[in-house]
Amino acid sequence: MCEYIVQHTAPQQLATLLVTGQMANVDAQADTAGDGASGKCTPDGRHLIKPGMQVNGICRRDGALDCLPVRWGWSPTWSMGALPPLTHLPLHLVMRSKVFDRVKHDGRMLVAVEGWYEALDAGMFIHSRNLAYTTAREPSPIFLAALAQVSGTRSGCDGLALITHEDTEMKRQRLLAFTAKDALEWLHPDLEWAQAHVLAAHKAVLEPQLEQVLSSQRTSRLR
Repeated sequence: MCEYIVQHTAPQQLATLLVTGQMANVDAQADTAGDGASGKCTPDGRHLIKPGMQVNGICRRDGALDCLPVRWGWSPTWSMGALPPLTHLPLHLVMRSKVFDRVKHDGRMLVAVEGWYEALDAGMFIHSRNLAYTTAREPSPIFLAALAQVSGTRSGCDGLALITHEDTEMKRQRLLAFTAKDALEWLHPDLEWAQAHVLAAHKAVLEPQLEQVLSSQRTSRLR
């Protein structure tokens, strides 16, 4: 599962480009952020986000896209004091359970990232010391689906959880991620379980579109 994300450097600008349909310019943002030789984005400690830290999420408010800061790790009222903050939630649970009815319509967000770190698949060793960095094969931002509670009063319950979905081939949960072309469908105000299921099955970023560009042992920065 994702342990750290590398936040894209310009989420507010990406939100503007998304809503205006300037997809070529969205991809150009990644070209300028990557290295000159390959266009690949290099993980930068300044933009490395781990649970408990603030991330910028793109949401739809009053028909327009907005970019809001929110903590990665959500503590809904029914879990406070009993469970640690939720960092990941499966798609089927969010869209089908009545527990999430109050937030699933207005609380869906997109998190623009350059990539993410997750533990290498080491068989039965879930807590591997080695981390793999996953990014797009093509130099373009990835948009992670998320669910967030953001109140105007800065409630202690406020926070964000990344959405996962079932990878039938790999037989595991993986992050629900989209390219710029399909990302806005996650924010559609009338999205329900049936549409979300189809969206994940047919428009989510697939393994061939991703690349593990490096792996490293956990360091003091990655803890």
